[in-house]
Amino acid sequence: MLDRRNAPAAYPVEKVLFPSPSLHTLSNGIQVWVVSAGEQEVFKLELSTKAGAIHSPLAGLAGMTASLMKRGTATHTAQQIHQDFDFFGAFWDVQASLDQGTFTVYGLNKHFNSLLPLVSEILQEASFPAEEVEKELEIERQKTKLNWEKTSYAASQKFRSNLFPSDPYGRFTVASDFDALDQQVIKAHFEGTWKSQKPVIFLSGKISEAQIAYLDATLGQINFNSPAISIPTLQTAKEPIRLREEKEGSVQSSIRFGLPAISRNHPDYFHYSVMNTVLGGYFGSRLQKNIREDKGFTYGVSSSLAPYPRGGYWVVGTDVNGENVDATLAEIKKEITILQNDLVPSEELEIVKSYLMGSFTGELTQAFDIAEKVRVIQLDGLAPDFYDQFQDSIQNIQAQDIRDMAANYLNLDKMHEVIVG
Repeated sequence: MLDRRNAPAAYPVEKVLFPSPSLHTLSNGIQVWVVSAGEQEVFKLELSTKAGAIHSPLAGLAGMTASLMKRGTATHTAQQIHQDFDFFGAFWDVQASLDQGTFTVYGLNKHFNSLLPLVSEILQEASFPAEEVEKELEIERQKTKLNWEKTSYAASQKFRSNLFPSDPYGRFTVASDFDALDQQVIKAHFEGTWKSQKPVIFLSGKISEAQIAYLDATLGQINFNSPAISIPTLQTAKEPIRLREEKEGSVQSSIRFGLPAISRNHPDYFHYSVMNTVLGGYFGSRLQKNIREDKGFTYGVSSSLAPYPRGGYWVVGTDVNGENVDATLAEIKKEITILQNDLVPSEELEIVKSYLMGSFTGELTQAFDIAEKVRVIQLDGLAPDFYDQFQDSIQNIQAQDIRDMAANYLNLDKMHEVIVG
């Protein structure tokens, strides 16, 4: 009989070789990265193209264009399009992030050939009906007003704006920005991005050669002329900015504390990521133990590294009562200073290594999750063995490496500080 008084033995998580995707090129030159795995007859198609905020001259334009692509084509109304996707039991969405526009479809393999023509039609013939544009603009105005009432949202937006003051990465949207958007502006953005820029496709699930062939017969026949789009070098603030903004009626204050950081293609990225995990990157981190468990200032505090293709940032974020803001900032700075001066104990380092290795291997159990990592490799221009290098770095990192990362990158004199509440 199993003796439940004794915990089972624990063993180090071994390195897992990252699965290699297959590459197919459609007739029009679109690259299709395929991760075929699993027994379920399902697929995920993710089409990524140059339609993110960095390709837009106006705040809110990229996101509004992506949203309105779902509102009708030359031959189908919004209701008809949604009914068609629903009829085939598919989930779909069109979104724009800072760098990319993404069209995502989850569905059953037996409906693949029925869903692809709908995707192709939207990419070529999204019509942006005037009444849908006005309706969506008003919805987004109201959503934006509500978002700015949240201290956490306001702090995050203003923090990024302070880091990248003259760059789309730092551009935020307020309700009045939607006054500059209309049907003509949105159509022009669609024509210059989604309709003309050649995308990259990531297809995962239980994928067959017949599906690849049909992908070529549909999306592979679209003519993308891909005019050149210039992407400026990322500009960061020359001096750290410290902002405290009162928000009437707020019970809590949202803290954002950090600075510009590195992208995934930087040689220090792996060690930086481990250092961040020790400080505030998981539930057992030092910030959590100090500020949440010991001091009781917050329900949660974390640090994170946000890497983008052109650069990134590192930030500590938490929500606390107003009277605890200064004490919380003092504890954050104290933990950073300790990390810069003292070596991480071997037991703590082993826990962090096991956490990172376990989390990573747990993300390789499904084709959809693997495809997400393949997408990162391709869109960020990383080495094919990027995630093998990542595992090697986790297993081989030493306490001295973490101290060096903290000393080299977490300069307290260069930290930006935003408090809203």
